[in-house]
Amino acid sequence: MRYLLRGMEKEDIDAIIEGEEIVFGQSMGKDFLLSELEINPFSQYIVLEVDGKVSGYIGLWITDNVQVMNFYVLPEYQKMGFGTMIMEFVIKVCLASKVKALTLEVRESNIKAIKLYERFGLKKASIRKAYYNNGEDALLMERVFEVQK
Repeated sequence: MRYLLRGMEKEDIDAIIEGEEIVFGQSMGKDFLLSELEINPFSQYIVLEVDGKVSGYIGLWITDNVQVMNFYVLPEYQKMGFGTMIMEFVIKVCLASKVKALTLEVRESNIKAIKLYERFGLKKASIRKAYYNNGEDALLMERVFEVQK
């Protein structure tokens, strides 16, 4: 099995949308992803490629903080360490960018993801009521970094 993390390209968008629909039951959509790639100067999207196939991705907005926009690994590649590898990369981005904090929202019911984020020092900061389309609450999770000057 060969894998790599690389920057998202326009040609990846259809596969990413398909993966979002598999994992989340919906997608942020082609227009959103294309604008993130071509217009938003703060966005950084990283693709997980396994054996030449888009198998996950993470989208980040990098300013004074890093906000995770979306993150998934396809079910057939979960529990293989790819989520951990992606989060290790994100922490390195945070440290290299000298940001104040890393934040993300996660479904309150997604215990597997919450445990992953907690392993990387994220803590539950608040609840966003009825955040998702189905009315489910989201946990806002955050890791604060000590910024070196």
